[in-house]
Amino acid sequence: MVIINSTKNGFLDIIEPVTTYTDGYLLSLNLGMPPQVFQVYLDTGSDLTWVPCTNTSYQCMQCGNDQHGISSSTPTFSPSKSSSTSRELCGSRFCVDIHSSDSSHDPCAAAGCSIPAFMSGLCPRPCPPFSYTYGGGALVLGSLARDIVTLHGSIYGIGTIPLGFPGFCFGCVGSSIREPIGIAGFGKGPLSLPSQLGFLGKGFSHCFLGFRFARNPNVTSSLVMGDLALSGKDGFLFTPMLESITYPNFYYIGLEGISIGDGAAIAAPPSLSTIDPRGNGGVIVDTGTTYTHLPDPFYSSILSSLSSVTPYERSHDLETRTGFDLCFKIPCAHTPCTQDEQLPLMSLHFPGDVKLTLPKESCYYAVAAPKNSVVVKCLLFKRMDDDDGGDVGAGAILGSFQMQNVEVVYDLEAGRIGFQPKDCALHA
Repeated sequence: MVIINSTKNGFLDIIEPVTTYTDGYLLSLNLGMPPQVFQVYLDTGSDLTWVPCTNTSYQCMQCGNDQHGISSSTPTFSPSKSSSTSRELCGSRFCVDIHSSDSSHDPCAAAGCSIPAFMSGLCPRPCPPFSYTYGGGALVLGSLARDIVTLHGSIYGIGTIPLGFPGFCFGCVGSSIREPIGIAGFGKGPLSLPSQLGFLGKGFSHCFLGFRFARNPNVTSSLVMGDLALSGKDGFLFTPMLESITYPNFYYIGLEGISIGDGAAIAAPPSLSTIDPRGNGGVIVDTGTTYTHLPDPFYSSILSSLSSVTPYERSHDLETRTGFDLCFKIPCAHTPCTQDEQLPLMSLHFPGDVKLTLPKESCYYAVAAPKNSVVVKCLLFKRMDDDDGGDVGAGAILGSFQMQNVEVVYDLEAGRIGFQPKDCALHA
């Protein structure tokens, strides 16, 4: 393993395998010396990277098998088994960031430092415990730690070797609500993984496999960080990123409309193409959210148009049971069921004259096994509600399900995001 203290040299890239899970995408995080390995969600909608971390047992409320299908015996990071672990100090910028403090002195004051100690910046006390919230009421409680993180590096794009990054700051989480495994934060804040590794001045890309590969660890696609993620992108559809002063750590783009099949685009509300001074509007590109969420009445117009041009009978029973708003009964003479030619394609229209036609499997999904030569496929978009932001924050969310079999490039040098539909399994 090669120890790396800086990624400022342009010859270094990171290439990590990504696997498909039931509700998102996972990468392996190797923490400590010797490394302890964890599967964590790749989340562009948050900054903190954390793993379950305790010397006893990890406690997770509302994490039953009915929601995530994983064992209650979650692997946990043991600090006592790593020779390189240390607690983060209360005066660090990461401690100030995790506590969202207006004053850099607040965490050390909460830690019980004396005035001379924290005014001098020399208080030796650890960063106080934190709480970190996610959408839908999810929450984690823990403390900040530092250790070496090992990733797969590529030098001049030739092969891969293990690279160790010492002093990586992460959350050591002992309990949570609705978060059964860890998360790798890929937002734009100082705590995020690409920020700490020095790649926010460049960019990264991912190409998510189709959900048919869920829980198949033998099939992976690539997450790439560095210049390699930005090179050879002819034919990509790029749209400018929007900036939010209020919420600067998200990746925002605009949305001008959505078209169904060959029909004219249904215009999105103007708020989805701009961000107002209070930070409201725009579309967050969020791999930590499974389905794309759209606001009403725009979303209702999409449903109405889609229903009117789709010749299949609706399955109101499965709509009620699954919570999805449009489900259709598709003839299925034999498996695999591919007789869905009359399900219309959907295209997203972004600023910059960009039209992204989504692969059909990124819009519809068979929610039950075929029965009586019929399979039911549902539209996997959702209505934006208060838990997703409501009247405050993002106007819409582009979720990971709609990014499957689409390579997405976050070109942070040029301030833009690019898309190109492709079979990510073939290009892995």
